[in-house]
Amino acid sequence: MPRKEVKLHNSARITFLLGSGISIPAEIPSTEEITETVLSSRDIVRHTNENYYLWPGKDMGKGYVKRIQNFLRKLKSEIEDYCKRFRRDANYEDLYYVVSQINDSEIGEYPNPVVQPFINKILPQVKSLLAGKEGESRERWELRELAYETTAFIHDVVWDLLCKDPSRLDHLNVLRDACLDDELSRIDIFTINHDTVLERCLLENQIAFTDGFAEPENQIRYWKPDLFEKKSRKVGIFKLHGSVDWFRFRPYGGDWCDELIGIPPNGNPEDTRNPQGKKQFAPDNRPMILIGTTNKILQYVKPIYADLLSRFYSSLQDSGRLVICGYGFGDKEINTQISYWVFSSRDFRITIVDTDPEKLKRRATAAMRSEWDEWIRRYKLAIIKKGIERTSWPDIKRTNFCSQR
Repeated sequence: MPRKEVKLHNSARITFLLGSGISIPAEIPSTEEITETVLSSRDIVRHTNENYYLWPGKDMGKGYVKRIQNFLRKLKSEIEDYCKRFRRDANYEDLYYVVSQINDSEIGEYPNPVVQPFINKILPQVKSLLAGKEGESRERWELRELAYETTAFIHDVVWDLLCKDPSRLDHLNVLRDACLDDELSRIDIFTINHDTVLERCLLENQIAFTDGFAEPENQIRYWKPDLFEKKSRKVGIFKLHGSVDWFRFRPYGGDWCDELIGIPPNGNPEDTRNPQGKKQFAPDNRPMILIGTTNKILQYVKPIYADLLSRFYSSLQDSGRLVICGYGFGDKEINTQISYWVFSSRDFRITIVDTDPEKLKRRATAAMRSEWDEWIRRYKLAIIKKGIERTSWPDIKRTNFCSQR
C-alpha cells in the first residue's frame, strides 16, 4: 500500500543540523583520516610564512613537524585510556583541546589549576623535545611555544585536507529536494563542517541561499549578518564552526577597529583590498575554523560565532522541526541548546538520519543519553536508519511532520 503524501502548511519551516558525516560520501577526509595524517604524515612542511602544508617532496621545516608529531603522539598515549571509556579512539580534536589548554595555561589566557598537574606529569616525557638542535633558530623551546606551534600545525593540516574538491554531490539530493519543496517557506541549514561541500551542492543545483556574506566588494564577500533577515532568500546556511574560506582582514596601518571578515576569491587571502580600495592582509594568515572539543565553548562568545549560535536556537524555536544528519553529538553547547529546546514545547520534534543511531547515543553527552529514550517515548525523536545518500526528502518530510502517536 503506497504511503500517503504529506501536505504542509504554507508557512512550514525546517532546521537542519549537519556534521562531517555528510561529507564522507564525497571523499572529504574523515576524522580518523585527518587524525592519521596529523600524527604520521611525512608530507607536511612548515613554510617560511609560518604555515604548515601537505607538500610531498619538500623538506621545509621538517624539524618543526617531527617535533610536533612526537609531542602529539606522547599526548595521545596520555589521553587514550580516557577516550576508551567512551568507546572511541583519541582524535585530532581531542589532541587540539589538550594542547590548547596547555597553551592557554602557560600564557595565562585561561588559567586552570587542574591543567598544571598534567603539565608537571608530561614535562619529563617531552623534555627532549624542548631542547634545540644544531642548525635550528632556537637554542631551547618553551612549552608554550611548542603548544602554540602544535595548535597551528593541527589547524593548518585540517585546513589543507578539507580544501579537497568533493568527488560527488548527488549524495545530498535530499537537501536539494527539501530546498525545492514549495510547501516550505524557510529552510535553515546549520553545519559544523569547515568544508564547502554544502555550498557547492546548492550552487550546482542553482539554489539561491544566504550565508551571511554580501556580494563582492573588490572581489571579496564581507560578513553582513543582517542579510539573514531578508525574505528574498528561502535557504540559509550557517557555518557554526567557521569555514576554510573565511579570513580576518585588516588594512595596512589599521587596527582592530578596521577589521572585516570576508571570503576572498578562490580562498586566497593574499594581495587583496578592502571596500575602500586599501591594501590589506590576513593577520592570522589562516582561516577562521573552530577545532577541538570543549574549548569551542570559549570561542562561542566571539562576534561571528556568537551571532551564528544565537540564530541556531532562534531557528529551532521558529521551525519546531530539527533534522540531524552526519553529526556525532560532539559539541557540548549545541547539545545543550537542543536539550533545552526540544522540551520547551510539546510540538517540537527531532529526526535523526544515521546508519548506527545506537552508536550516536553512546557518544552523546551524559545528559543527552539520559534523555534519548524519553524523547522516543514522548514521540519527540524519530530515527531514519539510513545514510544521507539513501535518504529521500519524502522520508524526512513524512517522519518529521506527521504525527507519530
